Amino acid sequence: MANHSPLTALVEYEVRVENSEVGQWLDVWQARGQDALFGEPETFAYEAMQSQQNADQILVFERYKNGQSSLDAHIARTAHATLIETMGSRNMTRRRVMSNLFSDIDDYGWWSRDTGADPMQEAGIIVTLIGTHFDDEAMKQRYIEVTGDHANYCYEAEPDTLIYNGCLAMRDSDRGPDIKTGDLLFVAAFKNQAAAIKHRDDPRHLKLQPVLEGIARERRFALTYLTTGRGFLWRDLSRV
Repeated sequence: MANHSPLTALVEYEVRVENSEVGQWLDVWQARGQDALFGEPETFAYEAMQSQQNADQILVFERYKNGQSSLDAHIARTAHATLIETMGSRNMTRRRVMSNLFSDIDDYGWWSRDTGADPMQEAGIIVTLIGTHFDDEAMKQRYIEVTGDHANYCYEAEPDTLIYNGCLAMRDSDRGPDIKTGDLLFVAAFKNQAAAIKHRDDPRHLKLQPVLEGIARERRFALTYLTTGRGFLWRDLSRV
């Protein structure tokens, strides 16, 4: 049976900089972002983010209301075929660095908030992705419980923490970070560096760390990106 629950897709590309500057790659991609904004009501997020580990890499962060069916509708758009054809004919992309799908965790965190921006198309937002593997399912559920409670606090206390949520890998990765089915992807977005530091240094956040240290897990990756504003980080103002 098809999965119609919301899902997050991560697809990261390395720009072939000898053929295209990163800005030129984004110029071409932006038309696809605008098509998703105005032509895909089930696409909740579609934003290009520049890696802070490698400036030649762009992560496309995608969220779909009705899971695979919404993703299929996205892929079927004429604008999607045009993007692939244009970038292919110009040989603009060196390789796909990362690609995976993640299912939402019920009643956990938030993917958007009321900042007065709808859609959210601001450049320079800091987005952190953390991938975590758990050998024990009970440990994973405990981690979700503890961090979910903390997310509720952050929503009230940190207005510049724009996203604070998690989701579960739907398949093993075939490239990039070693992600296994069921691994937890944590996503946090901060308006600016000051907001990220405020979150990091919050006394309640610091008190949480000893609790988390008691939960057996393995961090697989921690990556940071900046939004480019070429797409949209969200288009609705709900927390789900």
